[in-house]
Amino acid sequence: MERINVDLSLLLLSEMNPRLEASLDENEALSRMIEDQGEKLYVLASDIVEHGLSPLDTIAVFPSENYSGYYEVGEGNRRICALKLLKDPSLLSINNSNLYSKFQELSCSYTVPESIEVGVFESEELLRHWMEIRHMGEQGGKGLSKWNSVQKARFSRIQSGSDQLLDFWDWMVDEGILTKEEIFAVTKTNWQRILREKYFPFLKLQLDDCYSVIQKDMATFTERIRAIQQELQGKTVAIVYDSERIDQFYDSISEKLYGVPYQQIIERESAQVAMTFDSSDDSDSDSIDGDETSTCDDPNSTEDKKHTEPEQDHSFGRDVFNGCRTIIPWSYPIRSSNMRLNKIINELKRLDADVYPNACGTLLRALFELSAKVFMERQDGADHTGTEFDPAIRFTANKLREQGRISNSQHSAILADVDSLRKIFNGYMHDTDGYPSSESIKNFFKCHRVFIEECQK
Repeated sequence: MERINVDLSLLLLSEMNPRLEASLDENEALSRMIEDQGEKLYVLASDIVEHGLSPLDTIAVFPSENYSGYYEVGEGNRRICALKLLKDPSLLSINNSNLYSKFQELSCSYTVPESIEVGVFESEELLRHWMEIRHMGEQGGKGLSKWNSVQKARFSRIQSGSDQLLDFWDWMVDEGILTKEEIFAVTKTNWQRILREKYFPFLKLQLDDCYSVIQKDMATFTERIRAIQQELQGKTVAIVYDSERIDQFYDSISEKLYGVPYQQIIERESAQVAMTFDSSDDSDSDSIDGDETSTCDDPNSTEDKKHTEPEQDHSFGRDVFNGCRTIIPWSYPIRSSNMRLNKIINELKRLDADVYPNACGTLLRALFELSAKVFMERQDGADHTGTEFDPAIRFTANKLREQGRISNSQHSAILADVDSLRKIFNGYMHDTDGYPSSESIKNFFKCHRVFIEECQK
């Protein structure tokens, strides 16, 4: 295969595209593609306008047998079709008036390149093997291996920093409730179906940013989730296909464990809780055991997170920073569209600051500085790689206040601390003898988290 640049006008859509019925010429191939793909072509074109053509996917062509100097597209027909429509939206005016207006608007903000990099094969026959590998499934390993639903969720967690279901699974493994093998013996779809809010009272689950269980309910939760896992392992999604079947499923679990349907168990336990509250002194509600175990908690922490509110009152929030051993609590909802920043955030949610203070301090310095620089680059489009820490923080703080995104007090706090931030963080980078405590660097994030959050937006 030879890689060359070819004029877009010399690239012909395949007349024998397996996606479509056979066509007599490119015009018919174009019409069939528009009819088959419809709105998907617009979505693809929008992505090309924003990100360009994927560098991971080669557009593969071979010399046309019918037209000298032209190439027929073997791999990449959808992308070439989208480019042709961006180049000339009038091609859609007869086929699809709705898409025509959309492509017209889209094409105003994008200049289609005159030439496209393609991989040229000597013949269609030589290209077919690679098309088979790409489109005909895994074929025992030689073909393209697509991500399953769990692998897609892992990728999403890498991007966003968390995934409720994956975090829940990791938490159960850490707590010794289920093993990874037991968890993966149940399909992801079945986990999602049985973890519906309607059944949380039976499971003893709560859900805010993540799943959590009150400490005194851990034994009950463990008993019931293990029974559910044993019943679902190796089963298809049909066993809990709809609401009626999920109800029946929970009834069967409850009857095996307790001899009655699950709703009766919920009513019985609710009555017991009500009796407990009726017999207790209202002024002594803090004495009720409200310890909570959460999938959001620090992965390395073995300490209980104390809660003084009544355990059944879910309207009370909990301070996720209290007792947290990482710089950023796992449940704290902060995300960035910048890949490097998101990785830093994710690491600061995982590293125990007491054990890894040097790593955490260095990462937190990078988070402050890079967040400010990313914000500045979005503001003016310039490259701020060389901007120093102090001016970057000051400029960003001033802009955020002007835009009403941080308050005057938050602005004053970050400016008052900018010297301390620089000196403390520089201690990690340059001081050979000392470094600040883990508590101090935890407090720096906690105090200035709004500044960091607004930089990501």
